[in-house]
Amino acid sequence: MGKLTSVLNQPQHKPIKITPYLLLLPAFTLFSLFTFWPFFKTIILSFSFTDKRGNFVEWVGFSNYIRVLAGSLFRKVMGNTFMFALMIGIGTVVTAMFLSLVSASREKCSRVYEVMFSLPMAVASAPASSIFIFMMRKENGVLNKLLGTEYAWLQDPNWALLAVAIVTVWLSIGASYIFLLVGFRNVPEELLESATLDGAGPLKKTFKILIPLASPQIFFVVFLNISNSFKAFTQIKLLTEGGPNNATNTLIYSMYKNAIMNNRYETACVQAILLFLVIFIVTRIQNAFESRTVFY
Repeated sequence: MGKLTSVLNQPQHKPIKITPYLLLLPAFTLFSLFTFWPFFKTIILSFSFTDKRGNFVEWVGFSNYIRVLAGSLFRKVMGNTFMFALMIGIGTVVTAMFLSLVSASREKCSRVYEVMFSLPMAVASAPASSIFIFMMRKENGVLNKLLGTEYAWLQDPNWALLAVAIVTVWLSIGASYIFLLVGFRNVPEELLESATLDGAGPLKKTFKILIPLASPQIFFVVFLNISNSFKAFTQIKLLTEGGPNNATNTLIYSMYKNAIMNNRYETACVQAILLFLVIFIVTRIQNAFESRTVFY
């Protein structure tokens, strides 16, 4: 009897449920094959010398990083990358904010605005780039005819990066507009009516009420567009191919040229790791900025 009591008093171990792990296994396997393994393989190849097929040949340590960081082309590429990100971040947010404020009042024509301003989301990068190539031609280009100029927007090193940024901003406006529109429309009407009774004009209500209360959406749009600008490739490839004279050669496009066109896989891997570090640092800075300025 004593033995039976001691057995019953022993803590019972719960059976391990393997069903959740079995359900997660396919997703984890795919994620490992297409995310974890390529990431670690990129780290390994960035410290090695590779053949023309990207296979490991020998370990070279940090010499690849030193060679890439010391190159004048890398400084040019990084300058283009950060300038491009700045153009996209400011241009998209300011434009989308203006459009969302125009259509946030729920007037009769607001439905038309919503369709018009969100339409760029339905256009892929390739056809949009083809349209803008036609618009930005020096001879008989639509943009030059409207402005009365004869700029070679895509062939002039002084204008090419701005031209690519304009295309990217247009492609990014749709989603940014929707996020900001939701943020502005979530502002309580009572606050706006009270501000109107107190004599606040449209500008004061915009900068003192609408923008502060929509700061979470504004921050998200800024973060989204800056992050996407580091990954912009299609429009650069189709519009300028990184030229003229490397004026639009960004880090992501330089990776493509080194890996696909020049078979310099170790250099492309170094640039991929550096791009990862840049995005990580920018994300940390934005998170720190969010905690101080965003109102929830």
